[in-house]
Amino acid sequence: MTKRTAFAALAALALAGAAFAAGNPFAGKFFASGDPKKPEFALTFDDGPGYVTEDLLKLLAARGVKASFFMLGSSARAYPARARDVARAGHLVCSHTDTHKLWVRAARAADHEAVLEAELRRSAESIEKAAGVRPVILRMPNGYDRPWVRAVARRLGYTLVNWTYGSDWTKIPEARMTAEYVKAVRPGAILLMHDGGGKAHEKDLALVGAVLDEAARKGLKPVRLDELLGLAAPEAKR
Repeated sequence: MTKRTAFAALAALALAGAAFAAGNPFAGKFFASGDPKKPEFALTFDDGPGYVTEDLLKLLAARGVKASFFMLGSSARAYPARARDVARAGHLVCSHTDTHKLWVRAARAADHEAVLEAELRRSAESIEKAAGVRPVILRMPNGYDRPWVRAVARRLGYTLVNWTYGSDWTKIPEARMTAEYVKAVRPGAILLMHDGGGKAHEKDLALVGAVLDEAARKGLKPVRLDELLGLAAPEAKR
């Protein structure tokens, strides 16, 4: 793609996202934690919907907990019923882009902003079609954060949110991993786990249970990110 065509693509995508951006007063803002003075924290799940989504929804329902799900557009296309079930259960539907590119590498391309905008547009369309709600909160794959990413997020109406702790994708022994997650439960915390990615994340069900037990012991309430951060969020279509 030439510089001229890349610029044209960016301009077209920016115009298409302008109306959407106007609906989010927090577009382009970045958060990595909530208010440490409030007895609340957030559970967040990436890469889904996937292998453990259905069991996770049952667990969260049994504990009366609402969480936030950062869906991939590709996963929403693969499992539309699971994406719909997340929204219908009252959880917050967020974007994790469309295909989980490695942005450290993808950002080297001259048209990287156009590529990200295209990813976000396709992801939003797929998630909205499956779940009935268009996401306004974005977490970049691997937590990638650069000024140009925030600029794209601002143009397309996304608020960026990372996390305070997460390790469920590593090779840390499960007992130690559980202890680390439990230790990370504190006011304002944003905990990262996964409901996509296959059987390897069955352990997340036990991790969630341990985290919620610790939260109850500390008197902390698990809430959606829009509540934790004071952000407005759209409701799923009925």
